[in-house]
Amino acid sequence: MDIVDQEDIIEKARLVLDIPLDVDYDSLLEYYFQNAVDFISDYCNLTEVPTTLFSVLTQMIVFQYRQKGVENIQSEGKGSLSESYLPEYPSNIMNRLSRHAQVKFL
Repeated sequence: MDIVDQEDIIEKARLVLDIPLDVDYDSLLEYYFQNAVDFISDYCNLTEVPTTLFSVLTQMIVFQYRQKGVENIQSEGKGSLSESYLPEYPSNIMNRLSRHAQVKFL
């Protein structure tokens, strides 16, 4: 994937997450970007992420960022307050990835 595409996708994730440019989260967002690219490559059996999945890639970065600190926690309760967390990417992301999945022949 072109470095320009990576920067554009990370910039869109920053916009959605409302992270100002002067706050240095680039290393973390780059890690989430690479993690999402690896997941797409493995799940869809692709060598390169097509442009049609760039918006999904942005959503995956946002999802990972928002899950930071609650990894491996399914639900949490404090008094009358209860929260549930998704242990994996939500169905809207997985459905879009499934449409791009290619059969892997052994």
